[in-house]
Amino acid sequence: MALLLRLFIEFFKIGIVAFGGGQAMLPLLQHSFVTELHWITKERFLYFVSVAEVTPGPVALNMSTFIGYELSGVIGSAFATLGVVMPSFLVILAVAHFEKKFKENVIYKRFMLGVKPVIIALLINAIYLIVSRGFVGFIPYIMAIVSLAVFILYKKSPVLILLIAGVIGVFVLR
Repeated sequence: MALLLRLFIEFFKIGIVAFGGGQAMLPLLQHSFVTELHWITKERFLYFVSVAEVTPGPVALNMSTFIGYELSGVIGSAFATLGVVMPSFLVILAVAHFEKKFKENVIYKRFMLGVKPVIIALLINAIYLIVSRGFVGFIPYIMAIVSLAVFILYKKSPVLILLIAGVIGVFVLR
């Protein structure tokens, strides 16, 4: 029971500060579960990131489910998932309740202006972590650049591009 409570608390703490969604949460998850707590290895973390990216649903939700399951089975995944979504749920309820007040509030607007650059930094850090530990050879870099170009220029479905990249990975990457 202690591990389940700790899972909930760790994911709740991350959920409180993870502005910018699942990608921005990746460095926080890695720091907490790989670097600080040593509950999972870097390799296992990168595997979870890869699977979380290609499975339906938000990355943060998928990551919490995977890590919770890895550490304590189905009940662990439930506690971890509840922990990561609870802060957003509570904040959204509060914001929805006070939306008109927050919408025009100068302090709120300035706060969000201050948070946005940090969100960008967290996203860049997530990219760095994935690239520095998960890319071997030049082909993954080419795949990343081509995929980005297809996203931007042709507005193709990420699911389609992920499936194509997965097939390429099966036959080309080792």
